[in-house]
Amino acid sequence: MRMKKKQTNIPNPLQKDPRTTLSRPLLRLLHEQNIEQKDIEVVALGDMDDQYGYAASVALLTKSKLIVAKYPSATKKIELAGFDQKLSATCLEQIPTLTIYSLDKIEAIEVLREISSGVLVVTFDQTPYRLVRFSNSRMGSFVRFCSNCKKLQKQEALTQEDLFGANEQPYCPQCGTLYPDRERKICPKCMDKRSIFVRMLTYFLVYKGRIVIMMVCYFLMALLNLFWPYLSGTILYDRVLGKNEAFAQHFGSMGQSFVKLLWLVVVIMFCTKLLQQLCGILQGVMVAKIVPHVLCTLKEEIFQAMGKLSIRFFNSRQTGGLMTRVLDDSEEVAHFYIDGLPYSMSNVFAIVSMAVVMLSLQPVLALLCLITLPILTWISYKLQPVLWGYYARRHRANRSVKGQINDNLTGARVVKAFGQENKELSRFDLASGKLKQAEIDVAKFDIQFQLIYIFTENFIYFLAWSVGAYLILTTDLEVGMILTFTGYIAQLKGPMDFFSHFFRWWANCMNSCQRIFEIIDAQADIEEPKNPVVLPQILGEIRLEHVTFGYEPNKPILKDISFSVQPGKMLGIVGRSGAGKSTLVHLISRLYDPQEGEIYLDGVNIKQLSFGQLRKSIAMVSQETYIFAGSVYDNIAYASPTASKKEVMMAAMMASAHDFICKMPDGYDTQIGLSGRSLSGGERQRISIARAILANPRILILDEATAAVDTQTELAISKALEKLAVGRTTISIAHRLSTLKNADELIVIDEGKLTEQGTHQQLIEQKGTYYTLMQLQTKALAMRGLE
Repeated sequence: MRMKKKQTNIPNPLQKDPRTTLSRPLLRLLHEQNIEQKDIEVVALGDMDDQYGYAASVALLTKSKLIVAKYPSATKKIELAGFDQKLSATCLEQIPTLTIYSLDKIEAIEVLREISSGVLVVTFDQTPYRLVRFSNSRMGSFVRFCSNCKKLQKQEALTQEDLFGANEQPYCPQCGTLYPDRERKICPKCMDKRSIFVRMLTYFLVYKGRIVIMMVCYFLMALLNLFWPYLSGTILYDRVLGKNEAFAQHFGSMGQSFVKLLWLVVVIMFCTKLLQQLCGILQGVMVAKIVPHVLCTLKEEIFQAMGKLSIRFFNSRQTGGLMTRVLDDSEEVAHFYIDGLPYSMSNVFAIVSMAVVMLSLQPVLALLCLITLPILTWISYKLQPVLWGYYARRHRANRSVKGQINDNLTGARVVKAFGQENKELSRFDLASGKLKQAEIDVAKFDIQFQLIYIFTENFIYFLAWSVGAYLILTTDLEVGMILTFTGYIAQLKGPMDFFSHFFRWWANCMNSCQRIFEIIDAQADIEEPKNPVVLPQILGEIRLEHVTFGYEPNKPILKDISFSVQPGKMLGIVGRSGAGKSTLVHLISRLYDPQEGEIYLDGVNIKQLSFGQLRKSIAMVSQETYIFAGSVYDNIAYASPTASKKEVMMAAMMASAHDFICKMPDGYDTQIGLSGRSLSGGERQRISIARAILANPRILILDEATAAVDTQTELAISKALEKLAVGRTTISIAHRLSTLKNADELIVIDEGKLTEQGTHQQLIEQKGTYYTLMQLQTKALAMRGLE
């Protein structure tokens, strides 16, 4: 079903080039300064004044100048929809004040982020000046403005992405609805349901031969059903039992005995039913051969599509909801296309053919009985949008319940440790209650929907008998003809019951198709280049230049980070909890891409490298270990499936894991269960370290690698890691600063910024953050008798 698209006037600054929307007063002022519209390279629109009120301002860049135009503050009431809707009407037609700066005089340009706004700051003669203030909605455009200004200073060419960035609008440009997922920007309302239907159909057309056999069976069954009422009504009653001589003459000598004709009719009736059963069995066999294959293909494609998506995608979703798409939605779709769609075709054929036969038998009575069918079809079509909404609501409730179950199963230890069983039960009751209400709403609507069909069926049947009885009394109409006619009406009951369910089935299936394609069509925000650079050898030189990153828009975790690590050297990263240390190493592994700045490996931007080469070159041992369901051996060999058992055992020995593995019931073949719950935190950590050692990477990242082990084990692991780190670039994060004393260089991250950099001795001499942390930690460990 194609959804109608609403026409709305939605302000969207990204739909037009801002350079073409400058006001005439501003263009006149620029012309007076010998600056023409064609000279303007970059435009950014501000929307606040220095007192945080609404005011228009424009920042412009030419190849040699930075221009700021400020308009008077807005005096009219601004609606909640935002300043954009009032911008051109109330402010931009006024005369602005103009300030012009030379690019070669600008020493630095940056965006200063505040709680709910930002400021464009430019430095001249080592003095910062705040030029333009803007709300968070304009943050992206001013960040690009700063980047473009730096490029123009270097006389570099600007690309389309430099000028306009990615399409960041949070709403559908066709209907104005906010995207359910702003990262994927898919509007459920505007998805073409017909194209969804046809696209899903292609998954089944692979099995054309089996589908043809199945369709032949459906239509044969429909033809036999069409033949049955005439055979059991007119032929049996009016022709054979009524001893119709004209009919008997068509059978020659057999027609001389109506008993023989009766037996012939009985045999034909038996063969008709037998053929129907055989067609049903063959159709069932074809379904059994198609459905499992299609289900497997769908699940594999959904799973593969999810595997290509970035970590950010999974961070914002519950596991239960994703499992619903892989399992429930794919099964719903497969059964509809195999059980529902072919039956709909055969049932349409049955209805049309029976209508034709009924019209040929008794036109007046047929018209009276069939007049309700078009009305019923029209009502069903009109109720489709309502059904769609009910099924979507039920899916969301079901997804919430499954997510709740998954959270409780995976977090069972935490729930019991804090005695929160009753609280979790209350949460589950709330989610289950919403699902119950959604199911009740669907059931209520289904009952109303079905009542219409039941009433129509009974009305037609009652009408046929009433009018038929009247015609028997007033005309020469035979009883067998009425039995045949009512037999066809009884046959219509099956297709009508089917279509009463079909329209609901269709709505539910299209909902599932939509959710499946949302996953399959989702674009990862971290994408591999089409023609990646392949380095002949990874040396391990890492360089970060002005890297800024945040998990949420306009809320950076890391701010303008720049440093480098030489091949084979060890870099220690120090900082308080939450400073952004782990985030930094995730960027180096390209689990995320920075919003600003670049990261280089051996002089090549990591965005240009293939995922395969990059990930094989980097191994990470994180404080958040994960153990897969399976044997100890499989978990260690996960990093290198082709490794020999000797290599796996050597890796375990270097990680100080061999001893406790040998004490297990089956040694390396011991099954350790999902997430390694049968292991202690230190044992899981050592298996994770063994996995990294086996990977033999050029770059080793240790994110609190020894956080979950005791002091003695930590010492053993540290010695093993020291041996492993020889000749490799190593980045180590540790709260226990004494473990980083031997690092070639240390950097200190504080509130997302790189505040100190140097060797251990140099940082101690600076007596800054590192010195303070070292002093506090030394005292704390001394009190515990550890140092």
